Amino acid sequence: MSGDQKQIYDILKGGGNTFYSAVEISRRLGHQKWFDRDRAWARPMLRRMEMEGWLESNEFGEYRLKNRPEDITPFKDALSTPGVSLGDTAIITLTDVEEAENQLNPPASSESDKAG
Repeated sequence: MSGDQKQIYDILKGGGNTFYSAVEISRRLGHQKWFDRDRAWARPMLRRMEMEGWLESNEFGEYRLKNRPEDITPFKDALSTPGVSLGDTAIITLTDVEEAENQLNPPASSESDKAG
């Protein structure tokens, strides 16, 4: 990831689920001369990051970070890890649900297993 792409990532990470236009991102990156010449100069980088799976766009051509499963910290792990924000955790995950279902409804053995 290039320096500008890292800055884009940081800008969008601070915005949560908010979509930002290419013009807004170009302005925030701080290259005033580039912005004066082309107000959407960051659009090719945004498109590349979208194709690489870092970003998603809406029907208006605005961008935000794509939610990645590896970015979610399980709640139980976050409690024991210093410095982890509990706002970035998943309290219930699919594996937790599957484990609970298996504990409540263990797989039943077939009738032929009981007779044997």
